[in-house]
This record gives sequence, structure tokens and C-alpha cells, in this order.
Amino acid sequence: NALQSILKIFLQSTHTPQKVIDTLACIGISISTDSIHAAIRSLSAESQNNLQTIGKSLLTSYAYDNFDVDLKSQVPQSEKSNETLKHLTCSLLFPLEHGVTTDDLKCSEELWRQSMLNPCAQLSMLLPKRS
Repeated sequence: NALQSILKIFLQSTHTPQKVIDTLACIGISISTDSIHAAIRSLSAESQNNLQTIGKSLLTSYAYDNFDVDLKSQVPQSEKSNETLKHLTCSLLFPLEHGVTTDDLKCSEELWRQSMLNPCAQLSMLLPKRS
């Protein structure tokens, strides 16, 4: 049942206690924990395959962002690690659409030739600075 699956994913994403989830599964309102784990693994594998296909098309744009998260625990722990700061990287991969072709993207040599970052660029070829 689709409603049972959606409810189970919602309950798991909101950190509902396992006993509550198991009780709802027993009375037929939700699906079992094993079923939801299998569904999540299947969705993850499908997502990975889709990302690989998009990346191989060479019509993809990539964006990365580094960020820090301080994971302070509200529950005291006897063997608590002093290091709560985690350094993470988030990435985004999205397809280029609206008629973009690989030929449209064959401009990197020209851009580098005109770039101010290129130490071998001729002054007459540099692109003007944007203000």
C-alpha cells in the first residue's frame, strides 16, 4: 500500500521511536522496518544509476559547497568525544537542458586563452574586467 510506505518513510524521517513504528506495522497502518530499509536501498541504487547516466552524458553541471556542522549532543555521554565539529561537502549534479549540446561546451580552450588567470595569455586577447 502506497499510504503505508509514505507513512513509514515519514515516521522514520521524523525519528519516531522504533516501538511506535513496530506497533503501527503490526496493526497494518505502516509497513515493517525491514521493508522500508529495502525500499530505501532500492531508491538509493536507482538514484546512483541515474546520476551515473547523467554524468556520462557530459551535459551536466556540478556544484560543490563545503560547510561545517557542530553536532553537540543534548544527552550527556560518559565516553563523549570532544570533537563535535564536522566538516562536510555537499554536491549538486544537474543536467543541462534547453537544447544544450556537447558542441556548445567546447569553448574551454578559448576561455582559457582569454583568461586573466592564464600566465601565457597575450594582453590584447584578455577579456575586459567586469565591474
